Amino acid sequence: MHLIASPLQKQFYTYLPKSPIYKRYSVADLPISYHNLVNQQNGGYTSHSYVASKRPSRDALTAVYIPYIAGMYEQKPGADYHIPSITRQKDFVHRPNIPDTGIIFYEDHDRVAYFDFSQVSDKGEPAVAYMDVGLGQVSILAPDFASFLDLFEHRFLGLPAPTLVSYHRVNVAILQANSFQEIADLLADYGPLLGQKWQNDWQDLLAHFDTKPFDQFQAALNTYSQGHKSILSL
Repeated sequence: MHLIASPLQKQFYTYLPKSPIYKRYSVADLPISYHNLVNQQNGGYTSHSYVASKRPSRDALTAVYIPYIAGMYEQKPGADYHIPSITRQKDFVHRPNIPDTGIIFYEDHDRVAYFDFSQVSDKGEPAVAYMDVGLGQVSILAPDFASFLDLFEHRFLGLPAPTLVSYHRVNVAILQANSFQEIADLLADYGPLLGQKWQNDWQDLLAHFDTKPFDQFQAALNTYSQGHKSILSL
């Protein structure tokens, strides 16, 4: 699994190694495997989004769906459909539902994944927990973040992923689309539900590639995930 940058927001590549996050936790407390991941791409959508779970969820009988992992930057996201920053814990709606020993790195509606510092592995790293706030259920997905990353897999359950309509699930579907027509259909289907601003941002981006082949658009997405250039310059 790797992270894919959101083309709808500016990418940030710097953070202070001792920046405070929440309560007594700082960037320095986060697992090495998380640092390694965001050093490659500072927050983004997951290339495979189902995480194997021993407990049934509203996403699947044996998995939960986690379409993004938050990065580390000080800037507040400019829209609800942007990927948030792990350093801005108070921006997460369900922060009050998570224990003070938890650091959220994913939230979509009432589904939350977080580092659980109340359970530390032999490596000295926090476990990864998943909370379905609506159902009041908490599951431990992995004893540490490296093991958590190994659980990501692709499942043929359709895109956008079923059981929840959200910006992030539809954004993943757009990023994994196979044609401009497929993207246009997704915008037409979900635009009325997700809002005109979200739809306009995608349409403005796609207009830049209007006369270009689809594989050039895909290549630009990949390059944007790996570099510092604006996607509109690619």
